[in-house]
Parts: sequence; structure tokens; C-alpha cells
Amino acid sequence: MDDNTEKTEQSYEWLSELVKVSVLSWSAALLTLSYMGFFQKMDPTFIASVFSGSLAGYGISRAAEKSGQKKSKIEEPTSTPKAK
Repeated sequence: MDDNTEKTEQSYEWLSELVKVSVLSWSAALLTLSYMGFFQKMDPTFIASVFSGSLAGYGISRAAEKSGQKKSKIEEPTSTPKAK
């Protein structure tokens, strides 16, 4: 791999991280302002999903149930009855 290609890939990685942080900051700011009452007619559902997706990009997810039982992240698929 030549030096120019490596620099281009590094700049794309940097730009990618900048976009992810920007989206995360934007969605966090909108959610905060919505919960503070500045946007009373805004439905925060979409912004919350964007925020959750941005956090997932960094490997952060919401906590599991509080009951102490660990829920597996990968669930076995349910079997479907076969047609006769």
C-alpha cells in the first residue's frame, strides 16, 4: 500500500469519527432540550433511536433487566411448524 493511499484512509477514518461524534452530540442536545421543555411539540422517539444507534456505534448499549437475571444477547430462533 503506498503512502498516499494510507493517508487517504486515515483521513476517512478521522472524518467518520467526526461525523459519529457530531450526530451523537446533536441527538443528545435535542433530547436534552426536549426533556427540558424547549421543544414541546417534538416527538423524541426518532431522536432517541438516532442517539441509541450512535451509542451502539461505540459499543455502548442500554442495561439489561434489573431483576438480576442475565438475558442472553443472542436468542435461539423459534422453530416454525413445517407445512404438510
